[in-house]
Amino acid sequence: MDPEAAQLEKQHVHDVYKSTAPYFSDLQSKAWPRVRQFLQDQKPGSLIADIGCGTGKYLKVNSQVHILGCDYCGPLVEIARNRGCEVMVCDNLNLPFRDQGFDAIISIG
Repeated sequence: MDPEAAQLEKQHVHDVYKSTAPYFSDLQSKAWPRVRQFLQDQKPGSLIADIGCGTGKYLKVNSQVHILGCDYCGPLVEIARNRGCEVMVCDNLNLPFRDQGFDAIISIG
């Protein structure tokens, strides 16, 4: 990535998420109905990735599947981790997963 573009992304995206993350912990955003239904429709035992999971609102929608969350923003990942979710910090553009390792993937903005 172009160094100038990377700096702009850091300043106007990543730094904003880091500074606003504490406010997300107070918000109990409802899961979008179609995303919720998609997750509930997955076969029991399925392995699902939530790329850009934020505070983890989709990670516990279906107790019959295993959902792994990841997000670039460490403070948001900490909120999800404190809620008992299995999460990690990683860059969506360079994911540490092997190809075809999940039964389903969501990435909701």
